[in-house]
Amino acid sequence: MRRTNVDGTVMTNNVALDVDGVLGNFETHWRECAEEVLGRPMRKANEQHSMGGRYELTNKEVDAVWQAFHATEWGSVPMYDHASELVLALEDLGCTVWAVTSIDERHRSARAESLAGLIPAGRIVCVGHAAHASAKANVLRDLGAVAFLDDHPANTNAAIGSVPLSVLLDRGYHGLEAPEYGVTVIDDVMDFPVLVESLLKRTGRMPLAEAFLRRTERMA
Repeated sequence: MRRTNVDGTVMTNNVALDVDGVLGNFETHWRECAEEVLGRPMRKANEQHSMGGRYELTNKEVDAVWQAFHATEWGSVPMYDHASELVLALEDLGCTVWAVTSIDERHRSARAESLAGLIPAGRIVCVGHAAHASAKANVLRDLGAVAFLDDHPANTNAAIGSVPLSVLLDRGYHGLEAPEYGVTVIDDVMDFPVLVESLLKRTGRMPLAEAFLRRTERMA
């Protein structure tokens, strides 16, 4: 059963996911890179969002780690165990899943390599390593996305008004802005498909019969 808009075009439920901290275990990989570059174990000092602050590194040390990471490491960021389950759960709802990630375009092929086909290369959007939060919001607007999941409150706050459902995965980071009214906060990533399903049903974008059919097809 294909849902259509009033003009007869096929209705697409685009959903956007951040990668690092949502699908990919960026922190562990960055820490391991830092240990190799700096030649000593890294011990977490706090829950600051910046990696240098979290591991109490000097600016010179942070620059050295990032130089090495940018050179060789984006393609091998490991996925969390829940990554496949999350994407498949969204696809079961009839969603088209996009990766909207804060890395430079030059690392797009490496990002696709790390995702290992979980999200096709053609649905990976790189907004830049130092991009303003509004960059992701602009991508969401261009995609006509119905939902967005990120672990940085600046990005989910900026997405309000660009997407019906903006969701923050709370990792407990310190020193970041608070989520604004209109952002849904979760601490379990698998709550996100539940929220998306509720939105699709509420807005008539996914009839119950279609949801049942998709789950049946996945189980067959």
